[in-house]
Amino acid sequence: MAIWSELCKLVRWLVQRPEPPPPPGTGQRYQASEQAEAQRRLLDQAERLRETQWYREPTQIVPTMPVTLGQRTGYGTRGHG
Repeated sequence: MAIWSELCKLVRWLVQRPEPPPPPGTGQRYQASEQAEAQRRLLDQAERLRETQWYREPTQIVPTMPVTLGQRTGYGTRGHG
């Protein structure tokens, strides 16, 4: 029975032992790995967007019309207010 008692003590001691801390720099490696993965995802998403029809259409230049100070500030215009 003495062996069983010693074995129980040993198991309790092993279970209660705190886990040793990770080696220095481990968090930085995880962070660098996650950052590289996030960058890959963003670049893949950008590549997919470049392949869409919307991206390939040329930009249309809309002619500008002169705007008066009253139009710019909304002063004296109907329907605004």
